[in-house]
Amino acid sequence: MNAGISLILFFLAALLEIGGGYLVWLWLRENKGAFFGLMGAITLAIYGIIPTLQDAHFGRVYAAYGGIFIVSSLLWGAIVDKKNPDRYEIIGALIALSGVIVMFYIPR
Repeated sequence: MNAGISLILFFLAALLEIGGGYLVWLWLRENKGAFFGLMGAITLAIYGIIPTLQDAHFGRVYAAYGGIFIVSSLLWGAIVDKKNPDRYEIIGALIALSGVIVMFYIPR
C-alpha cells in the first residue's frame, strides 16, 4: 500500500475514533441525549474496522496509529474546542510523527 492511502486510512481512523468519543462525551458529560451516545458507539465501531485495511501487522499499525492519534487529537482540540496546542504539545506531536515515519514508512 502506498504511503498516501495509508495516511488517509490513519487520519480517517483518527477522525472516527475522536469523533465517536466526542459524541459519547457529549452524551455523558454534556447531557446531550442518548442519540449522541448511540451515534458515538456506531462511529467507534466503524473506526475499529479502518485499521484492518492497512497492510502491516497489528502491532505496527496500532503503534504508528498512536502517533497519528496524537496529532489528530491536537487538531480536533484546535478546530472543534478552539484550544490551540502550546509549543510543547506541538514539539511532542512532531516527535510522535517522527516515530510514525521511522516505524511505518521506512522500507525494510
